[in-house]
Amino acid sequence: MFSAYLAIADDFRGELAQFLKDRPDQAVVVGSSASLTSALRDCARDNPGVLVVDDRLVEAEPGTAAGLAAAPYPIVIIASGSIPQATRLALQVRAKDFLTRETWQAELMAALDRTAVPLYPRDKKLGQVISVFSSKGGVGKTTIAVNLAVALAERRHEPVAVVDLDLSFGDVAPMLALQPRFDIHDVILSGIDPGVLKAAMMNYASNISVLAAPHTPEEAEDIAPPQLVKILELLREEYAFVVLDLAPGYQETNIMGLDLSDVILTVCTPDVVTLRTVGQALTLFREDFRYPAEKVRLVINRTGSRTGIERSDIAAILKTPQIFELPSAGSMPVRHANQGLPFITQEPNAPLSRALTTMADALADDSAAQATLRLRRLVPRSRRH
Repeated sequence: MFSAYLAIADDFRGELAQFLKDRPDQAVVVGSSASLTSALRDCARDNPGVLVVDDRLVEAEPGTAAGLAAAPYPIVIIASGSIPQATRLALQVRAKDFLTRETWQAELMAALDRTAVPLYPRDKKLGQVISVFSSKGGVGKTTIAVNLAVALAERRHEPVAVVDLDLSFGDVAPMLALQPRFDIHDVILSGIDPGVLKAAMMNYASNISVLAAPHTPEEAEDIAPPQLVKILELLREEYAFVVLDLAPGYQETNIMGLDLSDVILTVCTPDVVTLRTVGQALTLFREDFRYPAEKVRLVINRTGSRTGIERSDIAAILKTPQIFELPSAGSMPVRHANQGLPFITQEPNAPLSRALTTMADALADDSAAQATLRLRRLVPRSRRH
């Protein structure tokens, strides 16, 4: 997988961006612009895996050629105008590859696989990223994320990170009675310095670390998706599992977390309103985001609540057989959360704790297969034959 920035004219940019977004397991689009000056400014900050450039933009802003030639990231030129002129331009800016508008759809992914700097090292086992998401609040999402992380650490004896990506109103740290000295906003301000990131990872237990959300909602506005890509890239090199507690909704930072996840746990409760919003989310994942079926799992929280909606009804309504069920436990989860204690450690034999442990085991058992698949996808296409 690699990140790409698109410096493409307006008449072509949407089509190219959609082409890459339809391949979320291979590419992450971290930005785009019809101005090459703006693109170079953005890329100086975000340092993408590859910059894809429309040759017409260089003709419109000839002063940018020197900046392209000096760029520390690879460049791929797509020629919309004269081929001989575009060829000379590619040589001038030291482009790694050169395509034409007539053949780009057939050649682009192979060219990017050859040239782009991958997000993750190809010879290192990477941690599994698990997103806990719901399009509706109040369904127990954060409680599930925190206790899942504890279960994974206890069962697998491997390091687990919890990242609070409910950037405006996150409460992972309070749920574990942690008082962060640094948070994700401080990491961003440092330019994502690995030392600051390490200092911001609060140790909850020997194998569990937490990266807290910003202190105020205003600070959340300073955080951009490309910055989250870099943070997650660093964390999955150090942790066997990275659990993301996402905010409700489809803001850009959320979508970036979803794109980078190996598994998305979509949480719902057995009530009509939540099922409707979760059904819309699943349709979005399948039809618009084009996520593979195995990436999205449904978690039904508070089953047995006597709402009149059964598991079979939910499976039929949401058209998914991949369901984890977590039974209702009354006030027990809230009581322990108020004390800053995960319920799974305080009442390990409770039905809810056992169900969540079973879910953790299933996800961990899948992680080796997911890692193998991910590494296979990262091998350049030209080497697969």
